[in-house]
Parts: sequence; C-alpha cells; structure tokens
Amino acid sequence: MVTVEKLTKKLHTRLVATDKNLPQKLQQHLGGSMSDLINRAERFARVRHEGQFRKGKAKEPYTNHLVEVAALVERWSGSESAIAAAWLHDTVEDCPPTSVTELESLFGKDVADIVAELTDDKSLPKADRKKLQIINAAKKSKEACLVKLADKTSNIGAIANSPPEDWTLDRRLKYIGWANSVVGQLPYLPKDGLSEFLKRCDQAELNAYDDLGSVLSLIHI
Repeated sequence: MVTVEKLTKKLHTRLVATDKNLPQKLQQHLGGSMSDLINRAERFARVRHEGQFRKGKAKEPYTNHLVEVAALVERWSGSESAIAAAWLHDTVEDCPPTSVTELESLFGKDVADIVAELTDDKSLPKADRKKLQIINAAKKSKEACLVKLADKTSNIGAIANSPPEDWTLDRRLKYIGWANSVVGQLPYLPKDGLSEFLKRCDQAELNAYDDLGSVLSLIHI
C-alpha cells in the first residue's frame, strides 16, 4: 500500500506541470465510447447539478468537474458502473432530494452502491466528515477507489489553477495534505492515476507559493 509518507516525499521531489486542457481532451475521448448506462448517468447528473458552479475564482460550471472525473476513471480502466458512478458521485450529497434508492432504481445496484460509498453524511460537521474520509478510504471497493482518486485529482487541479479567491496559502496547503491523507489510505491505486494525482499536487503547491510571492511583491511596491 502507498503510504502518506511516500506520497508526501514524492510531492517534494517531483514537479510536473498540469495539462490545463485535460478536461476537454478527456471529454472528447470519452464521447466516442459511452454506453447507454453512462449516457443516462451523464444526462441525470447534468440536470441535477444545473446551476451549480465550482468554488474557484473562474466559477466554472460544476459539470466540468464531473466530465473530468468520469473521463479519468475511464482512462484508468474503470468499469462501466464506475464511470456512471463518477458522473453521479455528488448527486446524493449535493442535489437533494436525490437518494441512493432513486439511483438504484434508475441505474442499478452496482452504480448506487459505488455512489453510496462516496457520499458523506452532511448531517455531520465538516471537520468530522473530512476525518471520516481518511478513516473510510481503506474500506473502499476498487470502483470507489477509482472515483475517489479521480475526484481528488480533479479537485487538486482546480486548487492549482483556479482556487477560491478567499483561500489563504495555509488553507490551500492543508487541503493538499488532507487529499494526500485520503488517497494514501485507498487500497487500490493505478500507477498512472497516482502519478497524475502527484503531478497535480506538485503543481498546486508550487502555484500556491507563487501566488503568495506575487501578493508580497505587490505589497512592497
């Protein structure tokens, strides 16, 4: 198993630029091989997430995140159910009244079970939910591991390229560290998936310090 310590060491020894055009490239790749199940999951997710935007300063439509997560799962040889679950992974958590029961009735038990594995209990405080993500990561199925890794990879890319405007350097670095803690506990990590995650962590960390340097230089002008 890849340990958090090993992940952190790689973070500070490797620096590879993130491909900012990855979502568009992967969407084109995904478009040529989508099954009926995946198509239906995409349509459902787009409707349920309509009007939602990412927290970053670019204010991208939230569906851009889903496009990337689903495409990464496919690139890492995820099953049809895993790719469908990638589209749906935030619907129960962020799109009430969506439920696991509804997803099972529409997309089958396999897809619904993966989404259930990935859904936080939003009745709990945010700090508790974040701790539970680390604790529960080790129990994830292979399919849920792929979606979780893709989700964290996409989120880290967003932190690198379009972080929320009110996030301080400390908050950005803490998010990177927490994401490493979650990923480090996953029992299944494809090599190319882990490599992509680490590349984006490197870039997110570098960009955070670069942004701080830019702010400090303006203060001293």
